[in-house]
Amino acid sequence: MHNFNDKNELINFAKKFVVTDRIGSLVRDVNYCCLKYKPFAPFPALLYCFSTIDLLGALYAGNDIEHNISAHSGRYMGKFMDYKKEQVDLLQQQFRHKIVHLAQPLGVIKYDSRSISWRYHHTTYSDHLIVMPEQGSVQVTPLRKISWDHVFHVSIPQLVEDIRISVESPTGYMAKLEREIELQENFDQAIEQIYDPA
Repeated sequence: MHNFNDKNELINFAKKFVVTDRIGSLVRDVNYCCLKYKPFAPFPALLYCFSTIDLLGALYAGNDIEHNISAHSGRYMGKFMDYKKEQVDLLQQQFRHKIVHLAQPLGVIKYDSRSISWRYHHTTYSDHLIVMPEQGSVQVTPLRKISWDHVFHVSIPQLVEDIRISVESPTGYMAKLEREIELQENFDQAIEQIYDPA
């Protein structure tokens, strides 16, 4: 280890850094954006969800965090959040990439011969991350309209809860970090890269 004297020091740092600071902040801030006050602020809430998943993916992967952020995040969502490939792809293609780079989700994407739009929910929603048949269209400009035949539903509070559980459950990231030397080494490397001033 480069940044910690021993495993116990690393785990204690990780508990504060990941559980107390990051997950605590995520739960509090998304609650503020989506549940506590109107008008709601769903895009900042989603942005914070995805940046937290990106951080967790980087800690899990441990190296080259600058260049493979989406791949690391996707692997994290699959392994610790139990998301299926389609759910990961839709979250990243429709929401994450566009919110990060263009400040809004992509209105419609083509996926497995379907034209999929999206709908977010400010409360827990039973069809979270489900693609359902529904037709509609979005008027992009006065001369451009894009039709869809399915809708991907995302419950922002449920996404936050999925992230929290992925970290804190008995089979989650923190439990594995306490047991697995490789994850401890990856965490140490990621912290080195995150805080490298160069």
